[in-house]
Amino acid sequence: MKEKLEISFGDNLLVPKYKQIIGAVLQKIQTGDLKKGDRIPSLNSLCKQYGLSQDTVLMAYNELKSKGIISSQVGKGYFIQNENTGLKHRVMLLFDVFTAYKEEVYNAFKNTLGENGSEQIFFYHNNIKIFQSIIDSSIGKFTEYVIMPFEHSDVNSVIAKLPPNKVFILDLGRKQYKNIYPFVCQDFERDIYRILKKNSDLVGKYQRMVLVLRSQKAHFRDIKVGFRDFCKQLPVNAEIVSDIKSFEIKPGDGFIVVDDVDLEYLVRFSIDHQLKKGSDIGIISYNETPLKGIVGSSGITTISTDFEQMGKSMAEMIINNQKLKLDNPFLIYNRNSF
Repeated sequence: MKEKLEISFGDNLLVPKYKQIIGAVLQKIQTGDLKKGDRIPSLNSLCKQYGLSQDTVLMAYNELKSKGIISSQVGKGYFIQNENTGLKHRVMLLFDVFTAYKEEVYNAFKNTLGENGSEQIFFYHNNIKIFQSIIDSSIGKFTEYVIMPFEHSDVNSVIAKLPPNKVFILDLGRKQYKNIYPFVCQDFERDIYRILKKNSDLVGKYQRMVLVLRSQKAHFRDIKVGFRDFCKQLPVNAEIVSDIKSFEIKPGDGFIVVDDVDLEYLVRFSIDHQLKKGSDIGIISYNETPLKGIVGSSGITTISTDFEQMGKSMAEMIINNQKLKLDNPFLIYNRNSF
């Protein structure tokens, strides 16, 4: 295996030596002198060969690792991992779980990033140990870290292990991280308030508005606040329930349903009791999916963040080297169920 790395250090003080090491490695790859699988000198050997400090060589190697150009193996050394030196970004995406919504975000991100870089997605399944393990094993291997956080006391300290200028927050965590990291997030409290206010003529058809919400997670609590604020201002009678099956459903009720299990129950209830959706009772479902456009022949009205735009905005932020704080668009897909 090749190990020798010839470097012609110039006298130009404007180009740090660690950058010159990076340039030498990239040039050798481009000329074909170094290929995937070739071994390059260890930190100590390069330090001795050119009289460099270990910090200088380590800085160069860490940047090459973050770009996916080289990799390291304990006890074996450093190796060329990727011959594509044109990639500007190598992005880690850390999502909680896989859903249809997350797939839409991921595909939009990947398509927008395109030839500007590569991405690798991980899932931590709302488990803090998995979350920590993924981050610990990813430090220094990526140019950017896009994280979809969750509600746990240790999440902040785990994320803080990463270089702060390389971290981006996605989807959740707007309140927690707005003063720390750039983000593309939902603003749950304002989103539901604004969309209902904008469509208050639809809400006015109903005698009572009912929010069906099981979870007590922070972002769901924000939905409750926005819902209550709107109902007080309209005004309209309002109820918030966690168990739809024990709730007395009456004609004239308008429902906003967050969980799809509760949506299924409401649709079946309306059929069994011959209640016409959109007049006898109203149903709005949280989060748009293609299936909701055809349920019950005429579809289900949904309110939803624009998942495609979320992935696109994050990729554009990274491509353009921006550090923005963006509230993702929130939309209504108005169908005959409300």
